[in-house]
Amino acid sequence: MALQDDLAAAAERAAAFADEDEVVDAVLAAEPSTGRRVYLCAFKAGDGRRWLVLDEKSPVTSRNVVREAVALAALCEVVGEAVGDEPPRLASPAYLDEHGTPDIVASAFVAVESLTEDVEASYKRELT
Repeated sequence: MALQDDLAAAAERAAAFADEDEVVDAVLAAEPSTGRRVYLCAFKAGDGRRWLVLDEKSPVTSRNVVREAVALAALCEVVGEAVGDEPPRLASPAYLDEHGTPDIVASAFVAVESLTEDVEASYKRELT
């Protein structure tokens, strides 16, 4: 399945977790390790945003897995923008190895930390 199709399927699964006033606003795919894909889903309602990470079957509640997915997705987005790579892209260590430079990656750490804090604070499930 092409990444675009994979993201569309994840967005459909995410819609089942949207509250009545929410819409799925964005979905990013991350593959922290080979064969282990998760989807960082943003839900928008009014001026607010909530988050959920999905694996192939269900919402992820492991704080460590969520942090890993958020950090990887954010780093790959920053690197992709810096090198002019058009989305969608699969966030993975291999992508960072191929396209990231130490300067670009280092410049992203503040944004990554900020996004991670936002995701944890407005996560749609209790993190363990």
